[in-house]
Order: sequence, then structure tokens, then C-alpha cells
Amino acid sequence: MKQILIGMTARSQTQNDNRTFYDNESYFEYIRQAGGIPVLLGTVSEEEAEVLAEKLDGLMITGGADVDPSFYGQENTASSMDAEDIDISDFRLYRAFVKHHKPVLGICRGIQVINVCEGGTLIQDIPSWDSTKLNHVQRTYVPPIPRDQFCHRADFISGTILHGIFGDSYGVNSFHHQCIDRPAEGFVISAYSEDGIIEGIEKEGVLAVQWHPERHTEDEKHKELARYFVRMCDKTVE
Repeated sequence: MKQILIGMTARSQTQNDNRTFYDNESYFEYIRQAGGIPVLLGTVSEEEAEVLAEKLDGLMITGGADVDPSFYGQENTASSMDAEDIDISDFRLYRAFVKHHKPVLGICRGIQVINVCEGGTLIQDIPSWDSTKLNHVQRTYVPPIPRDQFCHRADFISGTILHGIFGDSYGVNSFHHQCIDRPAEGFVISAYSEDGIIEGIEKEGVLAVQWHPERHTEDEKHKELARYFVRMCDKTVE
């Protein structure tokens, strides 16, 4: 039986002129628990993205820093970015995997990367945009809400993949100050937070959420999301 290989986008940090590519252990475990094998990907050229999309069975675009707003036609008013090549690499990988009809799962930054890559836009800072919205950064609550606990409710749209997993409404965590503004064409909005922030989008072969399901490792519905994604990838294996 072929093992399902899931590429994971890397994030970077530089200390003392030494650059490191990494991602949180929770992403690795999330894929492993669902039966896949996670493969961490550094920054890639277009040619490398094509090769990886041919060889691997799916792609997970993980959380991280904000997408550079220049990629969706805005000046930077409230964004804190990683190195530019991280954005470019995420875009290259996403386009290559879609081109090769390999499934993609976006988490937190991942949903924003996908939306921007497909022509959508983002709200750069939720509190300054609309002060009536919930606080979507649960570590800033007093006391802070632990990463593996729910922060608010998400409401799911009937007929979508996410609704099939979570039902009408379910708890999620929250670690973002940005969100989708104008959704990219071709996507269905599949979830909203209780204050109206877009929490999920999907189209054939692509599924993305604004929260961090990999932190809810003891919750059966969140584990089912990972299993669903790995099954999507398994269907693409010849």
C-alpha cells in the first residue's frame, strides 16, 4: 500500500546570519494521526514546485506571518510579514499542486495565501477595521485561552465539506488578526465565525480554514478534518 506524502510549507527565521526553515510539531502530528506522512518543504523555484507536485500526494499550507499586502494591491498598514520568498514559494507550491490536481489544505495563514493567490483580498487588521468584532487572538485574552481550547463558535454552510464534518455549528480556536475581505472567484464560503468573519472556503480539491485544527488533537471532528484531507490525497494516487 502506498503511503500518502503530504508536503508542508515551511516558515523561516534568521539568527546570527543563520536562516532556519521550520514548522510547528503540531502540523506534523496532525498529518501523522490521519495516516499521512508529512514532508517539510523549504522555499522552492517554479521548477521545484512542479517536481514536488508530481511526486507528492497533497499540500498543506500552514500558519505563519501575514501575506505581503502588495500581492493583493494594498499598501502595508498593519501587516507583519515573513521573508518575501516565503510568500512567493507558497504561491508557487499552491499553483503547482492545483495544476496537477493534487489536494490542498490551508490553515490560518494558509486560507489567506490561497485567497490572495486566487485573486482575493484581505482585511489587514480586524480590530482597526471593525472594533465590534470578537477578539480573534485568544492568547491575548485575560486569562489567555489555551491553544487547544475553543475561543468562539463557527457556523457552517449546508452542503459544504466542512458542514459534513462539523454540522451546523461547532467550536474553534482563533489566532489571527487578519481575515478574508473579498473572497476569490470560484470558491464557496463554507464557514463564518459568530461575528461574521469568513472561517472556511472550499472548491474542488481545495479546502481552507481560518482557525488551527491541528491544535485540537483530542477532538474527533477536528481529527476527522485531517482524515478527510488525507483521503482526498489518497484518491489522487494511481
